[in-house]
Amino acid sequence: MRKILTVGLFTFRELVRSKMLFVWLISVVVLCGLAFLLSLLSYGDILKIFMDLGLVGMEVSGLLVLLLSLAVTYNTEMDQKAIFLQMAKPLTKEEYLLGRVLGFFAMNALVVLGMGAVVVGLVVLVGGGVVPVLFYDCVVFLLLEMLVLSFLGLTFQMIGTTMVGVVLYSFFTILLGHCVGEIEWLLSKQLAPAARFLLQVVYYCLPNLEIFNLKDRVYDPTLVLHWAQWQDVLLYAFAYSFVVFLIGWISLEKREFK
Repeated sequence: MRKILTVGLFTFRELVRSKMLFVWLISVVVLCGLAFLLSLLSYGDILKIFMDLGLVGMEVSGLLVLLLSLAVTYNTEMDQKAIFLQMAKPLTKEEYLLGRVLGFFAMNALVVLGMGAVVVGLVVLVGGGVVPVLFYDCVVFLLLEMLVLSFLGLTFQMIGTTMVGVVLYSFFTILLGHCVGEIEWLLSKQLAPAARFLLQVVYYCLPNLEIFNLKDRVYDPTLVLHWAQWQDVLLYAFAYSFVVFLIGWISLEKREFK
């Protein structure tokens, strides 16, 4: 466990030195600017505007940091062969992967929670309102999504052969992961057997990111999350992460570094 934390701390410091927090700073500036502009132009509920913009900004900034982190760390770990320094230590491949995931997740969590603090400040201090209870549930769900995507991104890093390929794999997987509902709709239609089989394979391989999506229902008074819903979300997040971790670990075991 100590070795995993050491690798995680090393990864986190590496990402901080790579100026990943500038993405958070730029996101905060853009969010505040849009919130101010829309508050002047819109006749809608200013608190909902702040909340909707903030939740979207939290997810987008977290995803941007993840993709940029994959690009930066692939360049240092694989292209510049820094992974040799890690593998030369008394460190197993499982500890290395878990530590890298921990560092990625720590950076993403810092960005998401930082954006969340800005959103709360806009709602409470600027809008003079009250933050809905579901907002905090939404933040936890978003952190679980970042955890799943951290495992997925590191697995693509172990499989991919180029930095561009790793980023593109991750980007399109995230994009399609938010389209799982549309795939379910297609599967409910009459399809050719081959097309149905192909869609089913895609459906079960993609991460169902819509399971973590509460952004559209933050102000829904009828939505109450019970322990059963939390169990489903937690079980899916950790089960999918475990499967993806195994794939990344096997890929690292078979990879030859030249």
